[in-house]
Amino acid sequence: MGAALACVALVCTVLTVSVLPARARVYTLEECIDVALTENTTLARAREDLRGADADVMSGWSGVLPHVSAGAIASDNLAVIDGVDIKSEGLTGSIGLSQTLFDGSTFARIAGAHRGRTATKLSLEFTRREIVFETKRAYYSLLRAVQLRDVQEEAVDLVREQLRKTRSLFDLGSASKSDLLKAQVQIGEAELAFIATDKAAEIARAGLALSLGIDVTTEIEAVDPPEDSLEEEVTDFDIEAAISSRPDIKSWEELLVAARRSLLASQAGWWPELNLSMSYSRGVGSHWLGDLFEDPRQNYTRSTSVSLSLPIFNGLATKASVDGSRSSLRSYEISLRNARLLAAYEIESARLSAEEGRRSVEVAGQSVLQAEEDLRVSEERFRLRAASMLELIDARVAYSRARAGLVDARFNYEIAKAELKLALGL
Repeated sequence: MGAALACVALVCTVLTVSVLPARARVYTLEECIDVALTENTTLARAREDLRGADADVMSGWSGVLPHVSAGAIASDNLAVIDGVDIKSEGLTGSIGLSQTLFDGSTFARIAGAHRGRTATKLSLEFTRREIVFETKRAYYSLLRAVQLRDVQEEAVDLVREQLRKTRSLFDLGSASKSDLLKAQVQIGEAELAFIATDKAAEIARAGLALSLGIDVTTEIEAVDPPEDSLEEEVTDFDIEAAISSRPDIKSWEELLVAARRSLLASQAGWWPELNLSMSYSRGVGSHWLGDLFEDPRQNYTRSTSVSLSLPIFNGLATKASVDGSRSSLRSYEISLRNARLLAAYEIESARLSAEEGRRSVEVAGQSVLQAEEDLRVSEERFRLRAASMLELIDARVAYSRARAGLVDARFNYEIAKAELKLALGL
């Protein structure tokens, strides 16, 4: 058993030394948020979605802006008449303009594209806030894991010191063989628990790197925020106002308006269209481009036309489009209602978690004070041989658990407060 315990101790020593290598970078919470807002891939995709929405708006406007085109045709002809070759050459240039004067479908699509872009912009803002929250959660999770590891490391040191004292008492005949064996077993359990907490700290470190959008093998050391910079718990708020102010809810509202515009665009398929077109062309009997511009007022053709078209029957395509748009509109209405219900649930759940976290920190703090006092009394009683080793071990385990409980409660509370702010749209 002694050899096994020595191996475990060696492993723990190596892990302790390698937890934070010299090249580990120290990050504050604000620095982590800045990195995440720059490097996070989810946010980068959301930015690309906004660029795509800008392109949709531009594409919509292309349907009502004038279209101008120019062209040139060079010809070289040969005709044989009564055995006589007749050759001719020429160059014809033209320029044309077409303009949509009225197309209800196009104008409705433009309005819908603008609403869609606004919705995408609001969605980007909500994604940004989610990234900030996820970064905070990963940051606090790393701090929690590191501090839990530190608590367990102190517990290992404590049981090692107790093992030394117990061995001394055993050598003096003041402690039993059973007490010595129990102390040896306890140090083995404490060291195994340290290995588990050290692994959890490394996983939390990789999780923070993932949230930041950087290499997960990057060594990161988190700085515990001072008390005055911790999250504030919001206790006074109007739930309906909070729901209406959330960017994701506003985004759904914009998408609903865009769906109404899409329905109008489909219905405009039954409306008339009015178009204007103008063209100018001129031909010369040579291949020289400059000849086209010698006297543009001679030998030219000019035309102007205004066309009005009224759809009579297009194979039920418009009806199918209208029916599909109505279905999409109803789907967006349902989605908006569901989003508001979900937002209300998230706010209430986050509020209860924050309240629970605050009370847990208070209780955990009292538990640490009580466990610390119980451990002091048990150590004194054991020294005076008025308490057994088992009683001392129980007191020591209770003290470690109380300290770990306080660490866990503290950072759970910070995460709960940050989640409440996200749910409230703050």
